[in-house]
Amino acid sequence: MKANIHLGARTTAATHEIVKLEAQNNYTLVHFIDGRKLLSSTTLGVIEERLSDYRFFRVNRSTVINLQYLRLFNIHPYGHLQKTKSTHDIIVSRRRVAAFQACVNA
Repeated sequence: MKANIHLGARTTAATHEIVKLEAQNNYTLVHFIDGRKLLSSTTLGVIEERLSDYRFFRVNRSTVINLQYLRLFNIHPYGHLQKTKSTHDIIVSRRRVAAFQACVNA
C-alpha cells in the first residue's frame, strides 16, 4: 500500500520509500531507499504511531524498520542481526525477537 505520512515541519514522505527510522534524542533520522537521509524534529514514537497501519516494526528502542525491505535475517547467539535490501545491519532487542519472528513469518 502506497501512502504519504507526515514527518513533521511541512514534510511528508511515501511509506514505500522509507527504509528505516533512527531515534536521535528528540529527533528522528529517516533513511530512504535512494540513500537520502532526513532529520525530523518529530520523535520516533510519534512517527511510529503514524506508521502503525503499514509494515513497519520497532526492533529496538531506537530503530523502526520497513519490513518491505527485509531480505534476510540471521540469528546469532549474542544478538539478533538482520539485513535489509539496502544493507543496513540492525540488532533486534532480545525482548522483541519473538514478536519480530511472528511478524516476519506472518
